[in-house]
Amino acid sequence: MNLFLTYDYELFFGAPTGSVEKCIIEPTNHLRDIANRTGVKMVFFIDTGYLKQLEIFKDQFPKVQHEYDLVKEQIQNLVAEGHDCQLHIHPHWEDCTHDGNAWEMVTDRYKLVDFSDEEILKVVLEYRDILQRWTQKPIHSYRAGGWCLQPFDRVAAAFKKAGLKLDSTVFPGGKFTAGNYYYDFTNTPDKSTWKFSSDLCQEDSQGDFIEYPISNYKYSLWFFWRLFGFGRLQPHLHKPIGDGYPMSSPGLKKQMLTKGMNLSASVDGYFVTKLQRALQNNAKKGYNECVIIGHPKACTHFALKKLEKFIEKNKTKHSFLTFADLELNQ
Repeated sequence: MNLFLTYDYELFFGAPTGSVEKCIIEPTNHLRDIANRTGVKMVFFIDTGYLKQLEIFKDQFPKVQHEYDLVKEQIQNLVAEGHDCQLHIHPHWEDCTHDGNAWEMVTDRYKLVDFSDEEILKVVLEYRDILQRWTQKPIHSYRAGGWCLQPFDRVAAAFKKAGLKLDSTVFPGGKFTAGNYYYDFTNTPDKSTWKFSSDLCQEDSQGDFIEYPISNYKYSLWFFWRLFGFGRLQPHLHKPIGDGYPMSSPGLKKQMLTKGMNLSASVDGYFVTKLQRALQNNAKKGYNECVIIGHPKACTHFALKKLEKFIEKNKTKHSFLTFADLELNQ
């Protein structure tokens, strides 16, 4: 099976957003170390709206210049080490500013579809150009911020014009429509990859785009009780390295603790303990791919140790690939 370790490279979007050192630089360096020791390459979906704002505010504020320098150097190192840096868009950055001390988050327009058709085209093309300039590599793959990329027909033309061919946003069975979020993946093909045209969740063999869905897993309510409990009992192992807070997700925690929840297969925190089962579930279905999601900001020291063991256990049985390996730019 082909395994893809993918990370959304970003700050938090609550208050505070967290520091670039703890949310991005330090945990990503831990991941680079693991990659160097194990020989695998990873996919980093770079929050490119953040890069845009770094460029805008770096000449105004020394603190932003410092962030810019750290992120620029790290992305260059990721590229030099053979990791795959692809496009991740949180379009609410269009409305965010910096006051010289901290980022001021405005998340009212959190989804691309919260913008006009003309604005969507401008954002997608501009962000693609920014990331291509930073990486000097082809940009062909995408993940939506907050999994919010519906209805896709609103953005299909922009994706086609930008040369985006692969999406990895969907996780089958996922649904959350509260607050600023909207995604509904409750009806998807029973496949580990499919072509599509105007609907992420509907296969079209003649479609211009290909979906590499994030693998899913049904986490029990007891899993979430353990997850939150370990965070309180053993914070040195189970608290995220990132020092910010997420944007509000109304009702999400209650649902987790009372019903459990179908979510993505993840290397974040305690979720890492279910990776092997998620992989086995894909194998039972006859899938050839397993896409795993993570966030540097949500890395814990417990999860980093478990991740390295997972890689070592599976690297001779499966192939760890990046989306660049698929030669989608050909």
